[in-house]
Amino acid sequence: MDPNLYQAASQLSPDEGRVARLYALAVSPGEASRLESHVRKGLWVVAALLLGCGLIFWVAANWQEQSRMFRLGLIEGALLVSVLTACLWPRVRLAALFCATLVLGGLLAFVGQTYQTGADAWQLFAVWAALALIWVALSRSDWLWLLWVLITATGIVMWTGRFDLWDTFSDGPGSQTQVLLNMALWVMLAIVPGLVSLIPALRVQGGMGWWSHRVALGCALAGWTGLGVMQVLAGYDGHISVPVLMVAALLIGTTLWLSLKGRFQDFVCICLGTLAVNALVLALVGRWVAQDIGVESFLIFGLIAMGCLGLSVRWLMGVQRSLRAQEVAP
Repeated sequence: MDPNLYQAASQLSPDEGRVARLYALAVSPGEASRLESHVRKGLWVVAALLLGCGLIFWVAANWQEQSRMFRLGLIEGALLVSVLTACLWPRVRLAALFCATLVLGGLLAFVGQTYQTGADAWQLFAVWAALALIWVALSRSDWLWLLWVLITATGIVMWTGRFDLWDTFSDGPGSQTQVLLNMALWVMLAIVPGLVSLIPALRVQGGMGWWSHRVALGCALAGWTGLGVMQVLAGYDGHISVPVLMVAALLIGTTLWLSLKGRFQDFVCICLGTLAVNALVLALVGRWVAQDIGVESFLIFGLIAMGCLGLSVRWLMGVQRSLRAQEVAP
């Protein structure tokens, strides 16, 4: 039995009905039928992932042996079959649309590689996300929204053109306008799952797509934190860009506050926000300590890092107990 249930029961009077409800919650068996449904749905999604990726890899591996029209017809045929399967077979609609989303990306990559349109790589992901948005929104599935979030996040990262950390620190983090625009793009991605949950026609089953929300928020926090750390460590001519750093801190703090209160309350998001706060704080401490490089500096940084870790873990454990108490309360 969960020790939190014992702790919650010990704080209540034995005559209260909440004790009986806590006991029923502790001894109630799991729903086997629900588990079977989740496992079946997960296997269908894995099968769709393997089929979609397998088709793309097979075409790429046999690129020289296949004609242009054969490759185009094969990918278009796979896309058509996936969409028709989703329309005619509701039981596997999620898996079919998942496969169709992957094949759509392969089709766009094939067109860009074959006809050399001259478009940047981020435009491929932008068009991919825009076209897939039609059935992703209508399917009302958290899995498809999660895939869409990953596609969009990849497009945003490729738009910045910065995958190599060495080039980032050697060339500088970019202009303030570009950095702030990048932060705004991550803000728009982070609020998509929340906006979807407010629209009845698009709302996923259960009201909130928690996994797509967590992934979108995690990507946004990584973007804001990365840009903030770049300002601290790289900076402009050795100086920290205070406005950019303040915007990053404000966005991370707002995200953490929203994850603690209201309808977006979620412990996973709280942990991600706490990690982002620690990264930003330790980057500032590291810049301050690096001004006087020596054994003492490394010792001070290590002590501060351990202190931040200990305080964060203790605070998160308290938050978790508080959330558990709210769940068992009437």
